[in-house]
Amino acid sequence: MKLNNYWRINILVLTVFIGLVANAQHSWVYLVDKGETSECYFTSNIYNEYLAQIKQTGASVTGSSKWLNAICIPSADVNKIDNLACVAHTSPLGQYKIDQDHIDEDFSYGQGDWQIEMLNLDKYHASGYTGKGVTLGIFDGGFWKVDSLPIFDSMWANNQIKAAYDFVNDNTLRFDESTHGMQVLALAGINYTDSMVGAAPGANFVLARTENTSSETHLEELNWLNAMEWADSVGVDIIHSSLGYSLFDTLQGDYTYQDIDGKSTIITLAAEAASKRGIFITNSAGNSGNDPWFHITAPCDGKNVLCVGAVDSFEIITGFSSRGPTADGRIKPDVVAMGGRNTIPNGDGILRRGSGTSFSGPLIAGLVACLKEAHPEKSNTQLYEAILLSSDRYTAPDNEYGYGLPDVLVADSILKEMPVLGVENVLPLELSIYPNPTQDYFKIQTEPGAELQIINLQGQVLLTKTLQNWINFVNASGLVTGTYFIRVMYGGKVGVRKVVVE
Repeated sequence: MKLNNYWRINILVLTVFIGLVANAQHSWVYLVDKGETSECYFTSNIYNEYLAQIKQTGASVTGSSKWLNAICIPSADVNKIDNLACVAHTSPLGQYKIDQDHIDEDFSYGQGDWQIEMLNLDKYHASGYTGKGVTLGIFDGGFWKVDSLPIFDSMWANNQIKAAYDFVNDNTLRFDESTHGMQVLALAGINYTDSMVGAAPGANFVLARTENTSSETHLEELNWLNAMEWADSVGVDIIHSSLGYSLFDTLQGDYTYQDIDGKSTIITLAAEAASKRGIFITNSAGNSGNDPWFHITAPCDGKNVLCVGAVDSFEIITGFSSRGPTADGRIKPDVVAMGGRNTIPNGDGILRRGSGTSFSGPLIAGLVACLKEAHPEKSNTQLYEAILLSSDRYTAPDNEYGYGLPDVLVADSILKEMPVLGVENVLPLELSIYPNPTQDYFKIQTEPGAELQIINLQGQVLLTKTLQNWINFVNASGLVTGTYFIRVMYGGKVGVRKVVVE
C-alpha cells in the first residue's frame, strides 16, 4: 500500500492546502428510488428526472453510482439540494489507497516457478486448467506498457484482454500509468515462455484504472464503484484489487479499526453486493504489519471477500503482511500466498524481485480462475469453502496466516465431492442495519424491493414501507426512546434485527 502519506503535506503550505481541500470535498447524495422501472435494480441507471431536479438547483454533479442509487456532488453544494423530495440522505465520500509498496532488487533472469509451485498450480496447469473461459477483472492505478512490452504479446495474440477503461479520466485506457497494475496482471496471467508464467495464463482479463497515483482524493472511491458496476456489466467472473481503506492524507479523514467490521464502509458493502451478484472478490490484505495501523483494511473485512496475506519463499509470514482479525472478531486474512521476493517485471519488462501482498493477491485470484474453469457448476460459496478447506492451517487458523496456504489440487478434489447447488440454496436474505443504537435514522442494506416493518415491543407495526434501494435510509426521529424490531421480507425470506433508539 502507499502508506506513510499521512504527513506528506509540507506544513509551510498547510494554510493554502486547507483552502484547497475545503473546496475539493465531495458528498454522496442518495436518492429515494429509481422512478418507475421494471429493469434490474443493479443495472438500471439513475432516474433522469431526479438528476435534472438536482442540476436545476445549481449543484454540480461530479459522477454517479447505479448500485448506490446516488450521485456525487461537491460538499459545498449539499445545502442546495437538502430539501428536494427525491433526496433520501447525504454523506461524505470515503477514500481508499492502493497497495503499491514493493522491494525492487536486481534479479537473475528466471521463471519465477516457486510462487506458482507453492500452490501446486503448475500441476493443475499440466492437467489442463489454466483459467480458460473465465474473465478476471483487475482494478489498479494503471497498466504501464501492457500494450507494448513483449512479455504481454501472447495475451494480445490470444485476445485475452477483453476490455479496458480509465475511470480516473473517464476515457479509454492509455497504458502510460503505474507499473503496479502491470505487475499484478503479469502475476495473474502472463505467459512469457521460459521466463514467467502467471497463475491463470489461459484466463481473459478486464482492466480498470481507478486510482490517480499522483493524488489521494475522495473521488477515487467513486472511480472504484463505477468500475465495479462496469465490470459487472461486461460479465467478469472474478475481481481482484490491491486496494484498502485505512489512513488517508491530511484532512481527508481516517477510518478507525472499529470500521473494519464487514458492514461499515461503502467499499466493503460494494464488494459484498458484487459477490451476491455472482462475482468472486479477492483482495490483498495490505502491507501494514510493521506499521502503527497493523490491521487489514476494507474491503478485506467483507465476509465474502477472500483476503490474501503474504508469506516468503520459506512459507513464513512476512513482517509487512497486514493482520486480522476484523473488528467484529472474524479470522482475517483468509489465506496466504507468496508475496516476499516474487518474480515480477519492471517497467522495461525485465524480470526482477518484488515484495508485497499486492503480489500474493493476484496469485490467489488466478487460482480461483483455474478452479472456476474446472468447476463452472459450483457456486462461489463452495469455491470459497473449498479453498479454505484445502489450506494447510485450516484446523488451527490465526490472524497472521488465516487458514494458510491453499493447495489447488486439494481444493479441486473437495469441489468434486460437493453437490451442485442453486443460488437460492446458498444465498439467504442479507440484512444489515446501522447505526445501532441510533437517534435520527437507520441505514438498512438489503435487497431492493424488500418490504420493511418497524415493530415495537408490544407487537404493534408502526411503519410499513417498500425499500427501493440497496442502501436505504429510514427516519427514526419520530420514534420514542426504546427498543424495536426491524423485519424485512423479500422473496419468501425474512430477516429480523433488534434496534435501539436513544
